[in-house]
Amino acid sequence: MPNVSRSFSLCIKLLPKPLDRQMMVSYLLYRALDTIEDSSASIPKKRLLFRRFLKLHSRRPYDAAGTVACRDEMLASLDYTYEKSLISNLESVLRVFHAQPAGVRKAIRHWGRVMAKGMYEFQGKRIKTFRDQDRYSYYVAGVVGYLFNDLLYHNRIITDHVRRRLRRHARRFGQALQKVNILRDVAHDVPSGRYYWPQALLVKYRLNYDGLCKAENRAAAMKVLRAEIKNALAYLYSGMHYVLSLPHDALQVRMFCLIPLFMAIESYIKCIDNHEVFLDEKTVKISRLQVQEIVAKSGLWGTSNEKLVNWFVRSMARADPMLSKSPCSQELMRLRAVPAGRKR
Repeated sequence: MPNVSRSFSLCIKLLPKPLDRQMMVSYLLYRALDTIEDSSASIPKKRLLFRRFLKLHSRRPYDAAGTVACRDEMLASLDYTYEKSLISNLESVLRVFHAQPAGVRKAIRHWGRVMAKGMYEFQGKRIKTFRDQDRYSYYVAGVVGYLFNDLLYHNRIITDHVRRRLRRHARRFGQALQKVNILRDVAHDVPSGRYYWPQALLVKYRLNYDGLCKAENRAAAMKVLRAEIKNALAYLYSGMHYVLSLPHDALQVRMFCLIPLFMAIESYIKCIDNHEVFLDEKTVKISRLQVQEIVAKSGLWGTSNEKLVNWFVRSMARADPMLSKSPCSQELMRLRAVPAGRKR
């Protein structure tokens, strides 16, 4: 797990049992799908691997021979770095998956299929508008928000009523994290042929992907960056709304959400009007000290909606002092005094 995501492996350890293992195996399975998506294999080959990999989720009991065959084909067909350890140990991951309760397997399998379908859809499709970007972010991250919501219900942490009420915010929570990644990684994504910023937005400012990060186009690129910043904002508010609506005594669950959310918020703030977003020799990221502060505050304030809202508004006000007076901020301010409820 730490090989493919240090930050996520840290957060997963905070979750109560057995939710921690369920989210761990979900992440690893979905990261395998992501490895197929990001590889330089042909589109027909990716389609075949998506189908074969997902088929292993459906077979009961565990299909050892099929798993070995799929593993070997993925190792032979895909590009990978840190993911090699994951693919090499696919048998162990799928054994853990098949050991989960039926309801957990069903949820992981369902959202994995949605994810793979969306990833395949965008293999031959450019992101032309923010609507396309929203849809792509939904497939690769929003579905994880839905899955987490379903697993909370399965583990009796939230009621079915709360699960249904939180669906929109669960989706946008996942999308928020993805949109910040799209923001800060543009200088590394574009040279690799990964084009996540809307093509129509670039055209509006007489840019294309080849020229987006060039120094001579910096003034126009900064205008594109501001539009990206504006688009991502509502998703961060929605992510905070999701956390505030979780049971206030579910501290471990709230910390699992708060840490990546506030890491994304701090990264988002660093991207605002920052030309270093377009420099491939730079990586816009937060410091280790900031990470430590986020972890500490999440633990100290995680059960208090009032303190969490104040933290969020203060953080966002550093980006724009007027944000604290926006309708989204006012809505969160109303939530800070509303009890979030208790676990089932």
